[in-house]
Amino acid sequence: MSQTRVAHLEQKPTLIDNVVKALPGLALVVALGVFAFWADGYLKTNFKKFYEVAHFNYVLIAITIGMLIRNTVGVPAVMEPGLKYSTVLTKTGIVVMGTKYTLASLAKVGTMSMIFIAVFLFGTVALLFWLRRYFKMTDQLAGCLAAGFSICGVSATVATGPAVRARGEEMAYSIASILIFGLLMLFTLPVIGHALGMTPNQFGAWVGVAIVNSAQVLAAGFAFHKDAGLMAGIFNMGRVVLLPFVVLFIVMLVLRNDSKATESINKTRFVCDKFPIFIVAFLAAVVLNTMGFFTKAELQLANNIMIWAFCLGFASIGLTTRFSDMKAAGKDGIILGFIVALIKAVLALAVVMWLLPL
Repeated sequence: MSQTRVAHLEQKPTLIDNVVKALPGLALVVALGVFAFWADGYLKTNFKKFYEVAHFNYVLIAITIGMLIRNTVGVPAVMEPGLKYSTVLTKTGIVVMGTKYTLASLAKVGTMSMIFIAVFLFGTVALLFWLRRYFKMTDQLAGCLAAGFSICGVSATVATGPAVRARGEEMAYSIASILIFGLLMLFTLPVIGHALGMTPNQFGAWVGVAIVNSAQVLAAGFAFHKDAGLMAGIFNMGRVVLLPFVVLFIVMLVLRNDSKATESINKTRFVCDKFPIFIVAFLAAVVLNTMGFFTKAELQLANNIMIWAFCLGFASIGLTTRFSDMKAAGKDGIILGFIVALIKAVLALAVVMWLLPL
């Protein structure tokens, strides 16, 4: 083995090194989460009318304070490594959330909901590709935007970009546009939901389709009501299950004029490779709960872990949200994405309010 290769192996950080580097940032995230819960209780007790009207609970507090810190005093470089775990934290919360369901309760949400989700996912992709003729952008950028605004934001964009040969800046542009929309909807939809008198299940189903980034879906749901957060989680899972199929659909649309490229795609392997593994862990938790594997004390512990995992994940999102990214995203992608996403949100609201028995 060459000396260069040996030196490279010696320099590779160990798990302990990564944990040590992450500790300062994770400490900030935990401190923000603790403050958010304290502020939630303080507002509920001392400013009850404001709390009931604004619904400014621990979810919105954690995200808002995190964004203020990031975009005012800033976050020291030493804390940056610990802020990269928002996805891990939210996915952990989703897996633990499986202990709240049985197979029977999932079946109750059922077939109609999955049809609802599938129609809106594939319909969003078709609508965006139809409207893109009025905007100046490449097929690759359109593919990234279609994936992000239809399925689950960042994850879908990352899964689609390499498959459609998108450039790094096109993927970054799409992600910025998606996060801007989700951020606006995170603060807007709970207000609309309360104004319309939506039930927690209705609101959870609505944001589970209307908002595209998974973490923002959960944040909006829990900002409305705990039960809305749980329902939003289920609808979000339904979307994620369909991720590989929608991504494959987008790839075939983008590469439709390149017969060699489309013929070279092994569709079965593509779907298997893109399938999110954490869904298997969620379903395992559901099965164990269905079998009565957990005691009441363990279920309560799981509930606390879920709430804290989500809260810390939301705090991380706030601490990593840069307002400068919104400016850098430009206008064409944001305009097209917002048009498609708003149409989807309005139609989804109509379906939830009048057609779905929730």
